[in-house]
Amino acid sequence: MGSYTVPMTDDQTPLPPLGLTLRQAHLRAARMFAEELRPLELENVHAGVLINLGMLGSRTQRQLMDSVGSDKSAMVRYIDSLESRGLVHRRPHPTDRRAHAVELTEAGEAALTEVLAASARTEERLLRCLEPGERDPFRELLGRFTYQAPEPVRE
Repeated sequence: MGSYTVPMTDDQTPLPPLGLTLRQAHLRAARMFAEELRPLELENVHAGVLINLGMLGSRTQRQLMDSVGSDKSAMVRYIDSLESRGLVHRRPHPTDRRAHAVELTEAGEAALTEVLAASARTEERLLRCLEPGERDPFRELLGRFTYQAPEPVRE
């Protein structure tokens, strides 16, 4: 078994493995976003559904499951919750009789505006540790890292 060399900062402080660092960043961001959403009485996953619908338009429950990383039964509960609040509605999918399309209502569009404001406040809080000139390059690198084409599966 090969040896592992611990990466170091310029001042020789050891850096944890990238996966652990990304997990901690996710937890920090999720906690902050949840704090910002609390007055709206929405959870992070509800916000994710609203943002996806706002960005992409009508989606099937399956598409929403894939985009927010949820299982089928949980997604049904999330959509039921949003529907009971009048923020989304389901209708028969225009081309797939087995599926329902989920869409924002007018109230959902208003809630989305508030969610996006909460997201902007969260982003501002998260990026305070960076110099203003570091923020856009950080976003660009993180986007490239996150949304690059997946690597082929090794057999």
